[in-house]
Amino acid sequence: MGSKTSGSSRAVLSRDAVGKLEWDTIVRASPDGWTFALYEWQELILQVERWGLQDLSFAMQENGKLIAVVPLQLNPHSGIAASSGWGGAGPILVAGLTPKARRRVMDEALSQSAEIALRAGASAFEVTLMPVTKTSLTAAWGVNPLALSSFEDVSGLSQVIDLSVSEELIWQGFSSDARRQIRLAQDAGYCVERVDWLQSLDHYYALHCETYVRTGVPPHPRSYFAGIAERMAPRGNAALWCVRDKDGTAVAYHNDSWFGEAAYYHTGCSATGSATSGSGYLLFWEAMLGARRSGILWYDCGAVFPGTDNSKQQGLTTFKTKFGGETHRLFRARRQFAKPQAAAEVLRGGPAHTGRARTLAKKVTSWLR
Repeated sequence: MGSKTSGSSRAVLSRDAVGKLEWDTIVRASPDGWTFALYEWQELILQVERWGLQDLSFAMQENGKLIAVVPLQLNPHSGIAASSGWGGAGPILVAGLTPKARRRVMDEALSQSAEIALRAGASAFEVTLMPVTKTSLTAAWGVNPLALSSFEDVSGLSQVIDLSVSEELIWQGFSSDARRQIRLAQDAGYCVERVDWLQSLDHYYALHCETYVRTGVPPHPRSYFAGIAERMAPRGNAALWCVRDKDGTAVAYHNDSWFGEAAYYHTGCSATGSATSGSGYLLFWEAMLGARRSGILWYDCGAVFPGTDNSKQQGLTTFKTKFGGETHRLFRARRQFAKPQAAAEVLRGGPAHTGRARTLAKKVTSWLR
């Protein structure tokens, strides 16, 4: 599978060929690393039967050493191959590369990803970098590093809070309404605690279904949350919080993704009628404080949509920005394959099946069978 280039030996390997230990060693040490790039996360999303994701994940090796791992899945329903197939990841480059070497390896990893996606019959390739990775936080002038590899920049925005300052400064950054809502919930006897994911799974999923039905969205499969409870929480990459009323009944949950010194508000759900109590604000605040006390320095509240006409996005944006912080770029990139028939031509060995694409296709075919 290796090919010599400029005196170096290169190889593209499947995720299975690399194995969990080596894969995660790269992810955990890399400035690109995030929960959704971990080996177990790929296993988790691939086992959600309803989604039917096809794993195209690969690693790049140079002179016998891994230089990058790339989570990549094809969604058969949308026809899009993404990194990752569920949650932002992108190419994860080995730590310690010089800026020049990083640029070269990133270019190669993205190019390989697009070619593998095309070979698998995808209509497009998409990649997202989480805004609280070290790479995103240090991106000079807010330039999307993916766009430098000649991919279309389709970035969004995310609300990020600096937790390295004092609790008092964080509190002062909240809107007056957020502080009022938190005090309202506290006065009514609501309290927040971190709970065991696996023990809370059944009730969490019941409230998840209730929340999604209430908002007109199909609930996610239970196996998705079971995977988070069984695979991510025991490794410290998922933290679940619940808020209880004065009678001790859990009325809402808040699930964070944790990785290194950063956290991301991942999923949440609540009982019907609980929104007017202020408990959701209290839950968010306490989850944020819990992350800070565990050594988290950056808290990503998730995507925001200033100026949107979508009422749901307007509501999410209003809620998240009430917790202060600053709006960061959510780096995303896309490559739409110019002709819908291009992927089919590759599969048939037609015009698109030439040169570098042919070489890579042979490699991919050998380990995707």
